[in-house]
Amino acid sequence: MLEKLLTYKPGTILQGTYKAYGNRFGFVLTDEKYEDIYIAEKDAGSAVNNDIVEVEIMKSKTGRHSTEGRIIHVITRANTTVVGTYEMTRYGGEVIPVDEKINMLIEIPSGQECQAVTGARVVVEVTKWPGRYTNAEGKIIEIIGYKGDKGLDIDIIVAQHKIPHVFNTDVMKEAAALCQDIFLEKNMADFRVQELVTIDGSDSKDLDDAIYCELKDNGHYRLGVHIADVSRYVKPRSALDKEAYQRGNSVYLADRVIPMLPFELSNDLCSLNEGKERYAISCIMDVDPNGIVTLEKITPSIIKVARRCTYPEINQAFDEGIVSDGLQKFLPMLTVFKECTHLLRKQREGRGALTFDFPEYKVALDEKGAPLRIIKRERGEAERMIEDAMIAANETVASFITRENFTAVYRVHDQPNQEKLDILRQMINVLGINIKIPADVKPKDMQQLLEFVKGKDIAAVIEVMALRSLPQACYSTENVGHFGIASSCYTHFTSPIRRYSDLLVHRLIKQLLYKKLRKSEQEKQMEFLKKAVDHISMTEQNATDAERETTELKMTEYMEPFVGEPFDAHITGVTKFGIFVGLENGVEGLVHISTMDDDEYVYNEESMQLTGHFNGVQYSLGMPVRVTLIKADKDKHEIDFIMGEIHSPLQLEKSNRKKKKPHSKKVKRRYIRIRR
Repeated sequence: MLEKLLTYKPGTILQGTYKAYGNRFGFVLTDEKYEDIYIAEKDAGSAVNNDIVEVEIMKSKTGRHSTEGRIIHVITRANTTVVGTYEMTRYGGEVIPVDEKINMLIEIPSGQECQAVTGARVVVEVTKWPGRYTNAEGKIIEIIGYKGDKGLDIDIIVAQHKIPHVFNTDVMKEAAALCQDIFLEKNMADFRVQELVTIDGSDSKDLDDAIYCELKDNGHYRLGVHIADVSRYVKPRSALDKEAYQRGNSVYLADRVIPMLPFELSNDLCSLNEGKERYAISCIMDVDPNGIVTLEKITPSIIKVARRCTYPEINQAFDEGIVSDGLQKFLPMLTVFKECTHLLRKQREGRGALTFDFPEYKVALDEKGAPLRIIKRERGEAERMIEDAMIAANETVASFITRENFTAVYRVHDQPNQEKLDILRQMINVLGINIKIPADVKPKDMQQLLEFVKGKDIAAVIEVMALRSLPQACYSTENVGHFGIASSCYTHFTSPIRRYSDLLVHRLIKQLLYKKLRKSEQEKQMEFLKKAVDHISMTEQNATDAERETTELKMTEYMEPFVGEPFDAHITGVTKFGIFVGLENGVEGLVHISTMDDDEYVYNEESMQLTGHFNGVQYSLGMPVRVTLIKADKDKHEIDFIMGEIHSPLQLEKSNRKKKKPHSKKVKRRYIRIRR
């Protein structure tokens, strides 16, 4: 049984984060042990979504919310810039935010419109926040584009997430001035004679890892993971370094890549391109027949990739025995590599590492950015082999740095959230799964659950709920281990072209090998790293959110022509306001309870089911259903279905009328203009 949340007493004043829902109400989130505080529109003051606010608890006026409050002060603004649509007026202009959660009108005084005209999508800097009787004011600092511009929809998402996407002149000059020559230096290993290969996606441009594997006389494997030495070119406090730090990582969106480093580095000088000599940091490991890894050496090196391989051709070679041109020569080495990675995988699974086999989907776009089809990404043997090798290298490097009691940047994944574990336990009981999740949960316990449901109809639902119980992995200078990989010591070392965390780790390795820091230098470095890990964890989450939004956007756009058509689906979520369903192509949407008019449905929180009061029909997680698409709103990324099939346009129109409409986009003007 879930623990009941606590409530605050009326008159209490406290701080929290304001979360707006549409433009009619919101909640203030405080301690997770306490119920969220309901904020009516009139009590929100000038607070905007994600602001840190001071709130006073009030006695509930309606009885619908046990905890209600009013915002009395905005402590910290979450955003000083807003993305919106500009409209010219006789007094200058106005910007209406694209995000419905930002419920304010921003007036643009004459001369501050940056030459924008009506209809422009813009970024506006707020110079004056709204008062009780006044609108906000601002100045336009960027024109994103106009309706009809190619890629405008994704440009807006990029702007909303404040993702830097243009390199300044200093960065580009510094990149252009980098030396292209490669020289073998003292204390540098030479692996140019080894027949190294890269294995990546067919459309990958930034290749930062190469591998080589051989079977030794003692029955052990020697596995070499060679990573592009970005630290050779991106020096601390340089323009390139400051820009890479600000970005934190590359961002992979539906129609573009926004790189952490200029293309001169990411796609050329640092990329391990076939036949090109490159600087690298090489991690050479010994893997015994039980999959136990021992470090042989970590060293700066020079390498030359003998062949660029792709996931599809490696999978085809191993699965179908079809070997593409030029691959035959490397097949013996790749076979040894495959054997080695199987040992690594078996050892990792043996200690309890979790494997979530979620299907991934990519929306293929035409040259104008319109969606053509949704492609399911298959993870084959090649993808798993590379993953196994990279995990082994990341663990080995983390252990190497930690053994030396050196400052480190860890990739950490904490224990599951107990409240969310309770929800998972409740679901397990409802579904009749005879698996116990103990209070002191270990990776093995979660692994046992995932193995039990594998191949069953409920597998996808259990995997999602298990994943939701886990915290977000992040970066830290404190080593708390990695729950998902069941590792006591883990870092990110293998992708320095696209992750600043890995670049930091490369620098730490070189310090450990060649330059011992004085105590004062170590203290100063630790101070920087503590700030850096928080920053790059934030940029990573921001990039993940933007990537998800662009995929949802293009999936919704793809579904627009199919309004009125039926689909087979399965239930992915059940709530008191409706049922979430997923299609075979990865698209998800909502069946709102207001459209389920064949009965009065009652939500049972204990069993997570909707049950018909009269007919007894039950809707539960994982259940297959037949649904009809009634709405695909690209602007709001919303997809709505109804249960069953529709046989006429009139029926479709009727269903849409029944669906409760979301609050309108109309932004309230806080006062009536009399004069200027």
